[in-house]
Amino acid sequence: MSVRTSEEVYNDIQKRFIDKAGDEPGAILGLFTAAVADEAAQIYLTLENNKTPHVWSKLEDKELDDTGIWVNVPREVGESDESYRYRLMQWKHLKEGATETAINTALLNPTYAANLQYVPLTNGTGTGTCYVIPKSYTEENIQLSLQEAHERIKRTGAAGAYVDYIIPEIRAVSFEIYLETNNGDETAIRNQLTAMIKEYVNSIAPGDYLSVGTINKFGVNMPNVDFYNVLSLNIDGQQISGTKVMQQIDSKFIFDNISWMGDSLNGEI
Repeated sequence: MSVRTSEEVYNDIQKRFIDKAGDEPGAILGLFTAAVADEAAQIYLTLENNKTPHVWSKLEDKELDDTGIWVNVPREVGESDESYRYRLMQWKHLKEGATETAINTALLNPTYAANLQYVPLTNGTGTGTCYVIPKSYTEENIQLSLQEAHERIKRTGAAGAYVDYIIPEIRAVSFEIYLETNNGDETAIRNQLTAMIKEYVNSIAPGDYLSVGTINKFGVNMPNVDFYNVLSLNIDGQQISGTKVMQQIDSKFIFDNISWMGDSLNGEI
């Protein structure tokens, strides 16, 4: 069905009347026909508009308000349809280029940070938080990590969003480990295991687990180690009862020390 003008409707009614009556309608009937033609043209226009209700450019008044509520972008007080429609269209394009997936993809493989993680909607619509874990906690590297995160998020098209940049709270991780060796170099074994455990703890990404089982495997698979066992895991000085602890996004596990136990071992690294 195509849109018909009031003139087209009027001419069609006139032709039908002449075909059936054999004469043109009088003045009064002609005025009535014109009125009917105007109303019919409006009906055609309404039907045509309702065929494509999803077209943004045709939305106005309450339909425009309903669309804004659907996407969590309400109309500002006194805002015109023209301004509101433009803002909604710009918001749509902004979000298409700045989804959570797109932002976190842009944050992969950072230069100065060990991990960058973006979490949306932390303070409401149009906001987010980027958790920045520096590779080292020197003041210079912290600032470089924050700057790197800001620039990467800005390039995704999320410049219009309000983003907090947070350095997670440090959580000190320490262990008590029992170790026995009869034929190995005790100091060398202890230093090698300490380096492996430190690298493991410091590299745990948000959402992954610090596993006592993994640390036990380091010692069990080490040559010349006769007996090895993690006796306790402590975080911030508190002993943890479980064997797995998740690395939360708002904190960072950092290796602190190991208290070594054994028949011939006694010390801390």
